[in-house]
Amino acid sequence: MAEKLTSNTILTKEQLENSFKVYAGPGAGKTHFLVENVKNIVTTHELITKSRSRKVACITYTNVAVDEIKRRLLDYSDYVETNTIHGFIIDNIIKPFQETLKDVIKLDFGLTLKSKGIISSQVEGISILHGVEKEDIYCYIKSYKKGKYKYDIIDYSKKDMGEVQVDNAAFIKATLEKTEYSPTLSSSNRIQIGHDIAIKKYVWDVVRKLTHNEILYFGYRVLQINPAALYAIRVKYPFIFVDEFQDTNPLQTLLLKLIGEKSTRIGVVGDIAQSIYSFQGAKPSDFLNFCIHRENDKIYSIDGNRRSTSNIVNFCNFIRQSDTTIQQTSIKAYLDEDSKKNAETKAVHFLLGDSPAVMDTIAAIVSAGGAVLTRSWAAAFNYIQGINETQTKLLKKIYNSYYNTSIQIRDEISEQNNVTWVRAFRFIFSLYNSYSSGSFIDMIRAIKMVADIDIKALTPKLLFEFDKLATHVFSRITTRSLTVKVIDSFNDEIKKNDFVNIRKLLNPEGSFAICTFDEEEREERVETISKLEWDTSIRLFTEVFAEKSKYMTVHQAKGREWDSVIVSIEPGKYDPIKLLNVFTDPHIVEENSSDEFVRMFYVACSRAIQDLYIHISSGCTMQQIERSLKSFISITGLYFDYEFIS
Repeated sequence: MAEKLTSNTILTKEQLENSFKVYAGPGAGKTHFLVENVKNIVTTHELITKSRSRKVACITYTNVAVDEIKRRLLDYSDYVETNTIHGFIIDNIIKPFQETLKDVIKLDFGLTLKSKGIISSQVEGISILHGVEKEDIYCYIKSYKKGKYKYDIIDYSKKDMGEVQVDNAAFIKATLEKTEYSPTLSSSNRIQIGHDIAIKKYVWDVVRKLTHNEILYFGYRVLQINPAALYAIRVKYPFIFVDEFQDTNPLQTLLLKLIGEKSTRIGVVGDIAQSIYSFQGAKPSDFLNFCIHRENDKIYSIDGNRRSTSNIVNFCNFIRQSDTTIQQTSIKAYLDEDSKKNAETKAVHFLLGDSPAVMDTIAAIVSAGGAVLTRSWAAAFNYIQGINETQTKLLKKIYNSYYNTSIQIRDEISEQNNVTWVRAFRFIFSLYNSYSSGSFIDMIRAIKMVADIDIKALTPKLLFEFDKLATHVFSRITTRSLTVKVIDSFNDEIKKNDFVNIRKLLNPEGSFAICTFDEEEREERVETISKLEWDTSIRLFTEVFAEKSKYMTVHQAKGREWDSVIVSIEPGKYDPIKLLNVFTDPHIVEENSSDEFVRMFYVACSRAIQDLYIHISSGCTMQQIERSLKSFISITGLYFDYEFIS
């Protein structure tokens, strides 16, 4: 039975003698709990206060979460290391123990690395072979154990070669089942037998990078074979806290258990109802069964919800009724009684069908700052106002074309900017902004996106030439102009004699053009992107895939909140669940696709602070839903208001 805590609870010295697990639902104040306990430890616990080198490690799932914890712990940063699990492994295991890493590579894969450089991690969002010429890898493959493998024709894509990596799944399976394991690589079936190991040696020895999955594998293996490395971690970090533990995959769990076997206390906080990363190996049972020393570990729960109203919290309790770890209560704070009264009278709204009244309601909510949460971006595009159906289909097609690739196109557009067509679009929009606003500062920003130039070289004469060039390009465009054609127009204009000085500035050799697509881009994707209209493209970059977007997938929305949320999540044609099951027989704990669908639905609903709208196009009737809600309220006494709009 879990001992009840609140988000303000400070664990005693006696409680901190053991590793522990905390069940805490959405809005429970998990981060607040961790931060306040870390502050207490670094200021009062003798393991930290009497040492100059020991720290508390605080591990969380995303870089955004890392930044938030660092902000809250700013005055204590000398005594705390806050990082993602990958960052923690790189900084504390991979970089300090390079020789052990090379020993593991030789032991497990028979490869002797000759490079003296540091082996580190791939840059997030960038291919592990970014900046490497394919032909260089081809030559390396041909020279590797020459004559042993066929190599007459080699025509692999950089994508396929970059995805050759250690098979973590096989390693995890063998480790958990305690069976014999022979280290293997996973790769596309397009890679010939024997070429995978040559490619991997090139990446490890020449490029000197590990994939994100390999960081976990080699981090664990280094600690396995090097007692000094394991001892160093335990000495440096007497306490390791892990937030959002339900998102942890089995290899990360094994690594934490290994560290926690002696001296280091491991504290994990999470919520099995928010475990929605099965595609990355995360499973609810990993959290449910997690322990370091079964007889001594402590189990706690935080049942309060500081985010949402009682109506929303109790509806979420309805969805997670099969889970016995937590039953939340709303403890939301209000500035005044009027605010509380207004919020608590807002029912959970069910929007049934796609009638004009329903769609107008959704449009009004979004216009007022509400968010639309869907299962996939393809579904989210249905709700974007002012984009015609043909353009919406193109957006879906482009997004889906990246589904089986390592590229997260939303991240590329919103922040990373590594894909060629994304860079080209961003440049042309930036130049357009400078043209529209008449701002030379914006123009300079646009220029620096495509050329590494000294700002001092941008004389007033050149800036006016740029303005003239922009006028030639943009004065004729309309909202229906094709963005790729606008970029082509820029490339045509800059060739003219009027702009010779600009060309020389951007390229001393005298020629310059914006590359829209690289040679490896799929022909079908090029064709689709080329049909995007100017207004659609701008809105994709500035409204949809933007930091403050009103349109989100559930996975993107995790960790965020809005006053008003519209949930539109429907099973796909291959899902073994109907939407009706979410309301008539919700199950959330098991590790099947049906339960994970319900967990996604739950996570989406729990993002709402005051107003929760659930849009159901079809598959449920008002009578079916109401029957289940009334039964739950009658049995549990957890009352909530709801209404139907059709």
